[in-house]
Amino acid sequence: MTRLLKYYIDEFVKYVSIVVFFAELFCLVSCATQKEATYPPPKATATPREDVMEITKAEDTMKVATEEKGITEESLRCITCHEERRVTHGWVADWQGSMHARKGVGCEACHVSSNAELAVKEDTELEYLSTNGNSCEDNRVHLKVTAGNCGKCHVKEYQEFMKSRHSIGWQRMLECGKLMALPKDTCSEKCEQCHNIQFKCDSCHTRHTFSTLEAKTPEACRTCHMGSDHPHYEAYISSKHGTIYTASQSLILKESQSVQSLRSPVCVTCHMPQGIHDISFGLTRGPAGSELSYIDRNGATIDDVELAKKREDMLSVCNTCHSLRFAKKALLMADDIHKNIGAVIREAKDMILDLEKEKQLFPSLGEMTKIPLASHAFILGNLHVYTGKSRMERLFITLNQSAAVTWKGAYHGNPGYTHLYGWAKLQEDLSNMREEGKKIRDEAELRRKMGIKLR
Repeated sequence: MTRLLKYYIDEFVKYVSIVVFFAELFCLVSCATQKEATYPPPKATATPREDVMEITKAEDTMKVATEEKGITEESLRCITCHEERRVTHGWVADWQGSMHARKGVGCEACHVSSNAELAVKEDTELEYLSTNGNSCEDNRVHLKVTAGNCGKCHVKEYQEFMKSRHSIGWQRMLECGKLMALPKDTCSEKCEQCHNIQFKCDSCHTRHTFSTLEAKTPEACRTCHMGSDHPHYEAYISSKHGTIYTASQSLILKESQSVQSLRSPVCVTCHMPQGIHDISFGLTRGPAGSELSYIDRNGATIDDVELAKKREDMLSVCNTCHSLRFAKKALLMADDIHKNIGAVIREAKDMILDLEKEKQLFPSLGEMTKIPLASHAFILGNLHVYTGKSRMERLFITLNQSAAVTWKGAYHGNPGYTHLYGWAKLQEDLSNMREEGKKIRDEAELRRKMGIKLR
């Protein structure tokens, strides 16, 4: 019994010792943790005088930094004024992070024009510059910067740009008689924001970073090259090329700054190879249904020799990834589709012109535009104002948009846009026009017979 009691006492002592050991260990850990979690007392709140000193110090630092980059006092005045008034201060921040700032190109280099410079600008360019007011106290400052200003430094890029269709966007808009039917205050929202690319490099190189990386992405083209009448972006991005770009390449483009590293082409790969700024590069077909195969920026027909050279230029781009045989076949198939669409458009135009000759269109073709019929027949191939049109013309507008979807889908390698959204819809639109033409003639015949009976 005594031996058993002693055993229990020994076991109890061991148990107590273990409990005490772990209790001491827990206390040590708690103390260490509390010591590490102890934060220093907060600093005393800065006085207004100290705040002013900090701001002044920051401004001095910025001034020194900008002076080191070669920024002029005039640019510093612009920056200070914009910051103080909180006027487009985000754009100032963009500029400060741009290559322009790093190269010492300041505000006045782009936004200040001498009277001599303004004197040599064309009337359309001066009109564009005056479309927005200027609240700056300096009368020499203009808000908008034209491509010609950029061309003073970027000579090669500007010369290439002036060969492209981008360089006549505003001019074509003004020449379009349909614009007259739009209220003036809505033109800036409906037409000008794309067509002003004639004067604006920042349509692609967005201000004020003017990033070449942003201009390389397909998204840079999307603002203007999208929609039912010219769905370039939609056709590209849902094609196999665009699918690969979306799925795996966008981050590579951001990291590498070069389209050469991409597995799939983007817009500039084909239309601006090696950074060329003539976006008409390699194009051999104009709008489907037009009488001319292709015209240059001045409206002159391109001869067969030049067309052949353009096709070879485009094939040279395709050949960097595809075999020459594959590339030729793909482009020839698109050519055939373009040709077939042209036949459909001509049939649709003839329907309208025949009804006009029979005096069956209400309103007639000339009522809204007040221009000769021959010119209006040509305008039928372009985007319309939708008001003041006969139903037959409105149906033609829809058909013309389906035609654009079809042939642009074909040249961008997109079977869905070529067939389902394009050719199938085009045939439906053509059927609707045929039915409308028959309905108009049937109603005219009925009115004629009723008139005979009434006599």
